[in-house]
Amino acid sequence: MLEANARLEATNLRLTRSLAELESFAAVVSHDLKSPLATVTGYAQLLTHLDPSQRTTPEYDEFLSKIDDAAATMRALIDDLLAYATAPDAPLHLAVVDLDALVQEIVANRTVCPRPQAGPADAWPEITVSDLPTVLADPAMLRQVIENLVDNAIKYTAPGQPAVIHITGSTDAAGCVKVEVADRGIGVPEGQHEAIFAYFHRAHADAGYPGTGLGLAICQRIIARHGGAVGARPNRGGGTRFWFTLPQQ
Repeated sequence: MLEANARLEATNLRLTRSLAELESFAAVVSHDLKSPLATVTGYAQLLTHLDPSQRTTPEYDEFLSKIDDAAATMRALIDDLLAYATAPDAPLHLAVVDLDALVQEIVANRTVCPRPQAGPADAWPEITVSDLPTVLADPAMLRQVIENLVDNAIKYTAPGQPAVIHITGSTDAAGCVKVEVADRGIGVPEGQHEAIFAYFHRAHADAGYPGTGLGLAICQRIIARHGGAVGARPNRGGGTRFWFTLPQQ
């Protein structure tokens, strides 16, 4: 009887915490979706007031660009919301993953053919990869984690400076693999190295860097789903060292 009551209390506590998190989550989602929606609505109304003869003017193009940017922000947020919401319960399709091959592919996609927004050639990412072991993981989810960490390292770099990133892996005596993504970027403000994994937390929200504030929270949920851990700490010499652990093959 006592054991059953204890289980019931534990279940009630989990449900209470989940409800509180859901309420907080819904409030932030509502706010973050309303902002780009207001932008779309506002510029769409401005377009309706333009004379047809003005539809080839720079002003018209600017309004369309603002609408496109806001719509892209909404799409990114919706995609990240879906990924965040489903990460804890998504079925794992475990397989032996050649971590070195996966990381090399991700890096090649960002260095061999950089995206247009990567900037001038002298600002393209400089990414080095040490030999990485094999792990037991869901390949698609693991790719999402690594892509997010690498993209963050590229994004949070001082304007005009190339992103410098080093990806390493090690295995401890218990067979646990630790992967680190170290960068020389602008770093995480002191005291926020744990908070950045909370949903909608953006350490540099006022610095003009794009993002939804869900990327690292998604990474945390995916790694937790695998039974691993994730974290961050200052990188000696500047920047940040992100790490996560997974069981080896």
